[in-house]
Amino acid sequence: MAKSIRSNISILIVAVFFIIALFKLFHLQIIDGNRYELLSRNNFLREAIIPSPRGTIYDRNGIRISYSRPMVNLFAKNISEDNYLDLLKDLYDNEIFLSVKEKKSLESQLKSNFQTKRILLKKDLSIEEIFIIDTKLSSNEKLEMINDYLRVYPYKEVGSHLVGHLTSNDKKDSMYGFLFSNRKGANGIEKDLDDQLTGIVGAEYFIVDSKGNEINFKNTNYTFSEIEKGKDIHTTIDIELQKIIYESMKELNGAVLVTNIDNGEVLSIVSKPGFDPNLFSKPLSNNDWKRLKTSSNKPFLNRAFLVSNPPGSIIKIITAAAGLEEGKITTDSTVYCPGYMKIGNRNFRCWLKGGHGNVDVSKALVTSCDVFFYNLGMRLGIDKYSQWLSKFGIGELHAYLPYKQKLGTIPDETFINKYLKGKFYNGDMANVAIGQGYLTLNVIQAHKMISIIASDGYFTKFRLYKDEKIETTKIINFKDKNIKEIKIGLLGVVNDNNGTGFHARMDGKVAGKTGTAQVISKDSSKYGYGKFKNHGWFTAYYPFEKPKIAITVFAEHGDSGGRAGGPIIKEIISFYKNKYMDIPHDKP
Repeated sequence: MAKSIRSNISILIVAVFFIIALFKLFHLQIIDGNRYELLSRNNFLREAIIPSPRGTIYDRNGIRISYSRPMVNLFAKNISEDNYLDLLKDLYDNEIFLSVKEKKSLESQLKSNFQTKRILLKKDLSIEEIFIIDTKLSSNEKLEMINDYLRVYPYKEVGSHLVGHLTSNDKKDSMYGFLFSNRKGANGIEKDLDDQLTGIVGAEYFIVDSKGNEINFKNTNYTFSEIEKGKDIHTTIDIELQKIIYESMKELNGAVLVTNIDNGEVLSIVSKPGFDPNLFSKPLSNNDWKRLKTSSNKPFLNRAFLVSNPPGSIIKIITAAAGLEEGKITTDSTVYCPGYMKIGNRNFRCWLKGGHGNVDVSKALVTSCDVFFYNLGMRLGIDKYSQWLSKFGIGELHAYLPYKQKLGTIPDETFINKYLKGKFYNGDMANVAIGQGYLTLNVIQAHKMISIIASDGYFTKFRLYKDEKIETTKIINFKDKNIKEIKIGLLGVVNDNNGTGFHARMDGKVAGKTGTAQVISKDSSKYGYGKFKNHGWFTAYYPFEKPKIAITVFAEHGDSGGRAGGPIIKEIISFYKNKYMDIPHDKP
């Protein structure tokens, strides 16, 4: 009996489901059949993106250095070559005028075979235009205003290499084409944190026919998802300092790097010349792109990372450190400089004709005596010396920074065997020891060198973002006497009467080293002119006791590191003192 009841219930359940299915089929085919036939016949589902703004990039003081400005664009829908003149007349009658370029763009789009999207009529409407369209033309179903976001770089060339710029995105919206807010980071911070800066776009769905005309059926338009703004980024950069440095370089091209020694914060990265990143926030004309790309000044070249050159005399810091730590000299050792040193059959000249007389390591740094460092380099030898270059980070990739880097060259055993076929002579060693010859480096590597000296052998990894972890490492275990002697020499470079860095002299607390890197031999008739003018280096820290900041200046064809870099360093230190050190005691 029980078995018979269960069978009947099962049959009843199946019957109910069958009846429901028949009713649903009847409803779909008979009642709603015409509606769905219309929808299925040459009709398509289109997704329209609702733009979202990129996150804002701030400097250390909350100043915007890159942000997205809202803008409103006017689109036309369901228009053709037959009726677009009526639409233009309607716009003109209400004082909404299209430029010649906008009219040509409209006519070009109308002739296209791909009219499955809106057609852009006018970009970046004014407040007055928005008001007119919203009030007087709101009944015109062929017009549609869409929000978009334009990336703005208020400091233009000053922060171009630092912040980066945007580039086009292959992903375009099927209804509105390419949106400005859909562009992506091409380089710099914009590229490094593109995933965080990019917001989450919303979406709205439409049914359109094969001609791109929107079809309005009850309950066929889908709801859309909400947009979400990209994450804001807070950097360690002081954009005011960045601007001061850029302006203080005047006619010079080159790069300047400023960091906080204690925590590694990057206060400024300047590369000059720069370019206006606003040009890349929207499509760039072929003429503008060609002009920028072919410029002899190479405005896209980031000279802080992508240029490596002989360091000139700033490398004497490492030569002195290696000689002292390896016991090749002591703090009391002296070398006589008559103005040259004979190596093989050739006289290697000191920069000072007539020489410096007897010099110890401290005085050799102050006067930048070439003969002293020729002699010391010969005592060290290339194998030992190249190891010390590596210890200081020469040839090192700082991969944690968002910039491509040219690493330069250390003439170690591998290099000598590969490129010089094992032939490296005493004269080559003498040149390398004073920063010439086969040795090259970039600005970031020179900056690490001075940071290690200022910190008595410690190095704090450079940081560009506020939320990055502070990482400090003991790089070199200097003997106290040795590091003290080197630092006394660097203080004298700026402050002694015979110091080569006197152009940076101000309050007796600036320490550093100048360098002049030869582009070609002094024996050439072209030496010192135009593109054959020497490069200038100046790397320094401040103040001498308890250093706070490190500064490195590279002046492309600046002739002399002291003359080119000294005034820039003074500007930087004056700004830093006034803003970060001369703080009244009643302020926190």
